[in-house]
Amino acid sequence: MNFRLTPEQEALRKEFDDFFREEMKNAPPGYSGGIETMFGGDEETWQFHRYMAQKLGAKGWLSLPWPKEYGGQEHDLVSQFIFNLVMGYHRAPGIGAGIMMLAPTLLAAGNEEQKKQFLPPIARGEVDWCQGWSEPNAGSDLASLTTRAVRDGDEYILNGQKIWTSGAHHSDWMFLLARTNPELKRSRGISFLLLDMKTPGITVRPILNMDGAHSFNEVFFDDVRVPVKNRVGEEDQGWAVTRMTMNFERSGVGGFAGNLRNLEDLVGFCKETVWYGRPLIEDPLVRRHLAQMAIETKVGEAMARRLNWRMQKGEMVIAEASASKAWGSESHQRIIYAACEIIGLYGQVKKSKWAPLYGRFAKAYELGCSLNLGGGSSEIQRNLVAWVGLELPRV
Repeated sequence: MNFRLTPEQEALRKEFDDFFREEMKNAPPGYSGGIETMFGGDEETWQFHRYMAQKLGAKGWLSLPWPKEYGGQEHDLVSQFIFNLVMGYHRAPGIGAGIMMLAPTLLAAGNEEQKKQFLPPIARGEVDWCQGWSEPNAGSDLASLTTRAVRDGDEYILNGQKIWTSGAHHSDWMFLLARTNPELKRSRGISFLLLDMKTPGITVRPILNMDGAHSFNEVFFDDVRVPVKNRVGEEDQGWAVTRMTMNFERSGVGGFAGNLRNLEDLVGFCKETVWYGRPLIEDPLVRRHLAQMAIETKVGEAMARRLNWRMQKGEMVIAEASASKAWGSESHQRIIYAACEIIGLYGQVKKSKWAPLYGRFAKAYELGCSLNLGGGSSEIQRNLVAWVGLELPRV
């Protein structure tokens, strides 16, 4: 693998960087990036996300590697990787589950009618999607889900509940998993459905974070009718479709780029902050923490680059995606915790001009405990690495 960019790729990277550097000047005061800010902030923050989505859509950057017939630009996956890297570094909004997860899944497993109906609006940044997977008793063990979809002619009748649904209160559509054959166990008998959130029978209730932000929800389905034509893949075979979606979710290059930006900000803080007569950057313990963060960030980026390289070759990347997800979640936690330790008590100040780095790390600390749970726990990821990547026996 050669990570060096060609002159054309370097020019594209600069174009992305110039765009985000300029547009992020329009961010609302105190904007810090991340899912909580995008979904759980005030109306101004949400509108900034929508503004960025449509800006990116107008440039064709939401759909760089897609075929042109569905609104894409037919760039290679390296261009998409560079875009994700630059966007993550700038903590920019504008991309949600529709772009990151559903669109590549539809390109791989959707039929022609679904691609033509759903992909162009996603490419233009006009539609927001949420992910209906987790349930109260089916989180990391997703195959134990109980939400039912019963066939009734050309429709399914959907009943059940989803939880921890990010952005459901803002979303236009949901992609979800439901059990269509209760006689089959575990991952068998599950179908992948696309649901208009305006359909009668849907109730969305907020789940507030510890700081009162509303980014998560629980969603209830009471006799909700879903057209059979909105099923992706064959009936009862949704788990195979889901595995594709999981791989797209777990690569995480944008997260590693965000870690790099956080590290740069923290290094700047340590250079400017004097403690007991000398800058924090001169303290050996602080320097050790910063060095360890830098190493972990570069390791994560290398993992994401290798994953991208293998995806370009059309290879299955289940184990690699899981490894990247586990490493990314846990290294991000370590960076957050170390940053809070370095900044000290002042780091807990929020919404104040006196808050170091706008209180970003204190906010990240509050969400940090969920990082190795959301998107599949680290234990699940390690099992997949063992079973699929190393071919170890299940015990």
